[in-house]
Amino acid sequence: MKKTVKILVAILVFFVAIPLLAGFATTALWNHILTSACGFSIINLWQGVGIFILGQILSGGFILGCFFAVGSIHHIMGHPRGKLKHHWHNMTDEERKAFIERRATLGFRHKHQKDGNAAE
Repeated sequence: MKKTVKILVAILVFFVAIPLLAGFATTALWNHILTSACGFSIINLWQGVGIFILGQILSGGFILGCFFAVGSIHHIMGHPRGKLKHHWHNMTDEERKAFIERRATLGFRHKHQKDGNAAE
C-alpha cells in the first residue's frame, strides 16, 4: 500500500503539479512581459502549460532532470542503489546463467552474446 501511495504522489507531483505551477508562471510572465513589450496576445493557463510542456520536450526538460538529480524513479520509490549488484555477487554460477537466459528471452542480450549463450 505504501508503494502505491508513493507512486501516485510521484506521478501527481511530476506530471500534474509541476506543469501546472510552471504553466501558471509561464502565463503570468507572458501576459505581463510579452504583451506589453512585443504586442503578443494574452494567453490562458492551459496555453501556458502547453508552452511549458513544449519547452520541456524541445530542451530535454526539467522534469527529467529532476529524476537524474534525485537518482531515478526506482530510487524515489524505495529501491536502494546497489541492491541488484549485491544480489548478483551473491548468486551462484548456475543462478547467474539462469538469470542471463531469462533476460535473453526478454530481448536483453549482451552485444557479444550469440544465440542465447552467455558470453564467457
